[in-house]
Amino acid sequence: MGLDTPSMDYGQSKDFKTHQLLLGMNKPGFENVANLDKLPSKGIYVVALPMKVGRGSGGPLRIIATTSNL
Repeated sequence: MGLDTPSMDYGQSKDFKTHQLLLGMNKPGFENVANLDKLPSKGIYVVALPMKVGRGSGGPLRIIATTSNL
């Protein structure tokens, strides 16, 4: 799931329920992503390359999406 907001959960969330549900189903969630409106809702191939962050629970990504078969 990709979204153009800073978090999948409400900003004051203490339990981060959306994170728990989505990531618990082994589905990735990408936050603060630009140009999502330019992608179709399905049929895309996504490559997301995270920056290694020591002791972090997340990190910045370089995300590439294409509609062609690779």
